[in-house]
Amino acid sequence: MNLTGNDLKQLGFIEGKALGLALDLLEKQYSDLSFDEKLSLLKQILNNPSSFINDTILAPIAAELLRPADETIALHVNGKSYQIYGAEAIEQGALQQMETAMKLPVTVAGALMPDAHQGYGLPIGGVLATNNAVIPYGVGVDIGCRMCMTIYDIPIDKLQEKREDFKKLLVN
Repeated sequence: MNLTGNDLKQLGFIEGKALGLALDLLEKQYSDLSFDEKLSLLKQILNNPSSFINDTILAPIAAELLRPADETIALHVNGKSYQIYGAEAIEQGALQQMETAMKLPVTVAGALMPDAHQGYGLPIGGVLATNNAVIPYGVGVDIGCRMCMTIYDIPIDKLQEKREDFKKLLVN
């Protein structure tokens, strides 16, 4: 079973870079450990990050945990509003991640697509427009995993007339 951001939050990690690094490094570098062993290791890092500062793999997590709070960019209290497409199918974790993203000071606009689900930073299926910023964790690993678009060069009345036929074509 893979670790999730919620698992790390229950340990005491806060939403941010340390959490993302921990998820990424543990899954890539410690895939042979069990779920409980991964949690145990992360708890050790969280409780005493300075003892991991020279670790060749875990140092980035430790360094992020040791970074002074005044270097952290403050989130806006009220996030910007955003469009949600297919809200009934979007999981709570993805909504929470998008709420956080919409509070970033560089955020201009955002949206959740019908295939949105929890990612490592921004929800997979989330779209975030920023001002003068590139956010590497603002991209999921399975972009467009259930989305598709087809363009037909036909008059709109024909589309309405044969709606069910076109629907079958799109699904197949």
